Amino acid sequence: MIRMLIADDHPVVRHRLKQLLLESFPSAFFAEAFDTKSLLDEAFSNEWDIIISDLAMPGGGGIVALEQIKQKKPALPVLIISSYPENQYASRVINAGAAAFVSKDSADSELVKTIKQILQEVNK
Repeated sequence: MIRMLIADDHPVVRHRLKQLLLESFPSAFFAEAFDTKSLLDEAFSNEWDIIISDLAMPGGGGIVALEQIKQKKPALPVLIISSYPENQYASRVINAGAAAFVSKDSADSELVKTIKQILQEVNK
């Protein structure tokens, strides 16, 4: 069973991401976080196959959380999603250790494909 943690400060976005992911990963286990603190609490208190985190959240956001997660769990893949433009943030988050960056504008078409690629790389 794949274990995914979805972190976003908007409940509607978390719900939509979960719906989208359930279509391709029907047996997956999902947990949710709503800010940086709850993301870090969940990330460190449980085992995850992947974390999907918004870039901007209360408490520091995805970059702050990413840096801390990579220090304690360097092998754990973190996918950053954002409504901010990919050309401004993708390279920054990849350089900080993210497995990938997906724009929320293209999440419907890119998210599942990107997660499958990340999980395939991790399981090689």
